[in-house]
Amino acid sequence: MKFIWSNLPVFFIWFVGLSVLNNALHHIVPPLENIETLSLLPLAVSLTLLWFACRKEQDWKGTARMFFPWAAGMTALYLTPFLHGLSLPLDGKTQRLLYELSALVQFAILLVHGRTWLDRWDWIWIFGVTLLFGVILENGGIMLGVFSEPGFLLYVPGLPAPLATALGWVNVLYCAFFAIEKLFPPMPAVARGLTCALIGLSLDIPFDPVATRLGWWVWDASLTLKIWDVPTVNFIAWFWALFPYGAVYYWVKQRVNYGEGKKVLLLVGSFPAILTAEFLGVVASLSLAGDRESLLIFERFFSSIGLL
Repeated sequence: MKFIWSNLPVFFIWFVGLSVLNNALHHIVPPLENIETLSLLPLAVSLTLLWFACRKEQDWKGTARMFFPWAAGMTALYLTPFLHGLSLPLDGKTQRLLYELSALVQFAILLVHGRTWLDRWDWIWIFGVTLLFGVILENGGIMLGVFSEPGFLLYVPGLPAPLATALGWVNVLYCAFFAIEKLFPPMPAVARGLTCALIGLSLDIPFDPVATRLGWWVWDASLTLKIWDVPTVNFIAWFWALFPYGAVYYWVKQRVNYGEGKKVLLLVGSFPAILTAEFLGVVASLSLAGDRESLLIFERFFSSIGLL
């Protein structure tokens, strides 16, 4: 239990993947297609992080002896949803409520886990600045008109996005930050940003097809270019949301000639530049993918506010 608690984000990724797999196979009718393959991504990432967690605990000789029993047990448990065909479908309202509560509980648990490795300023970086950035991202997508998130219980006052989805950005990035700072060897800021994006996508790729099927996210009807029944713009936007933010986050944190307060202010002040880079990256990627419908949504939004 000490090992699990010390490396909780590793098992958090594993648990989220298992939950999505079980839900898609046994609580949605008909079961979600492709989820068997997509759900392997969180498992693969969690096992990769597990290796580095074992490496932190042991020398090279002992790492394998520790890793393989843990990996075998985690994999066996992860695959249990494939071993039965029991169907217990849940109605959409119940599914949405369970997701909302789980996001809040996960956030609370990670908040407590932060006591194991964060100093005072790190709390501000993750549960302050990153939460603010998540609120901006989630509400920005809705305001642009790409999707909506109706029917949730708790919303940030005055904003269209529910609290659960804003907290979800922190939950995902917390795991990425833990892996980068506690498990992986030192990397440049750009590589750390890429790591944030890859870990985030490993969770999003199996999760969003489920959320879309259940109507948690309602996409603009014009979006016809899809992957796994989810508009392509979603996955492109996820990459460009996390990569620049993670890179700038660590570039600022590594400024040795700045005090902590000045670093936080610099990161927050960098939000317009980060968001601009993200938007340009999304537009460029959509253009390369030939996703004209998504580009037209952006054009429509900027026309409505008089910028085009």
